[in-house]
Amino acid sequence: MLRLRSYRGTHRQHLLLLLVVLVGCGTLVSAEQASAVEAEPGELRAMPATPAEGSGVVTLSTNDYRIGPSDQLEVDVFQIEELSGVERVNSRGYIKMPLIGSVKVAGLTQGEAENLITGLYSEEYLEDPQVNIDIIEYASQQVTVMGAVKMPGVFALRGRTTLLQALAMAKGLDGLPDKEGIIIFRANTEGKVVGYVVDLAQIESGQQGDPEVIGSDKIVVPVAGVASGIKGITDTLRGFVGFQRY
Repeated sequence: MLRLRSYRGTHRQHLLLLLVVLVGCGTLVSAEQASAVEAEPGELRAMPATPAEGSGVVTLSTNDYRIGPSDQLEVDVFQIEELSGVERVNSRGYIKMPLIGSVKVAGLTQGEAENLITGLYSEEYLEDPQVNIDIIEYASQQVTVMGAVKMPGVFALRGRTTLLQALAMAKGLDGLPDKEGIIIFRANTEGKVVGYVVDLAQIESGQQGDPEVIGSDKIVVPVAGVASGIKGITDTLRGFVGFQRY
C-alpha cells in the first residue's frame, strides 16, 4: 500500500516520494498547475494565502478584517471600567453596550467599529471618549481539523493562528499520526484548492517555521501508512488541483 508520508533524507527523495503517492491517488499536479502553486521558500514558510500569491493576507488581525456574527470583541472605554467589557456579536450583527444599547458592528472593520461607538458615547454621555476594540475570537473565520487528532472539529481562529496552535485546539495528535505528512488544504479566490504537505517534525525541531493558517483551511493529520483517507478527502474537494510541499 502506498503511504502518504515523507521519510528523512534529501529534498530530492522527498519530492520523488510525493510524486509516487500523487500518481497513485490520481492527483498529480500538471506543469501548468504546478506553476500556479510555486513560490519562493520564504513565501511557502508563511503558507501563501492562494496558490499563485504570497503570504500577504494570512494575517487576520488587519484593518481590513470585517467583524462578523459570533466574533468576540473586547471593548475598552478608556478609564471607564463600567462601560468596558467582552461582548459577542449576535446573529444579527449587534453587540449590547451600556447606556447606548445595541450597536450593529457586523460588516465594520475594527477601526470603523471604534469610531461608531466613540461617536455614540460622545453624542450624549461622554466628552472626548477613547474607545479601543480588540477582536479576541474570529468566530466567523474557522478552520477544520480532522484525522489523527484527539478532538476533530471546526474551530474559530483567535487572531493570528499557526498550525501548531490549530492542532492544540484539537487537543493534539492521537493514535498513529503521520507527522511528516500533515496536509493543509487551502482554496484561492477562484475556488482552486491546493494541499500543502507539511512536516510537523521539522517544525517542532525548529528546522522549519510554523505556518499560519487562515479561515476555511482544512487541516488533515493522516494515519501513518494509510493513503486511502486522503484520497477520499480530495475526491470531495471541488476545485482540487494537487499537492505542494511546504
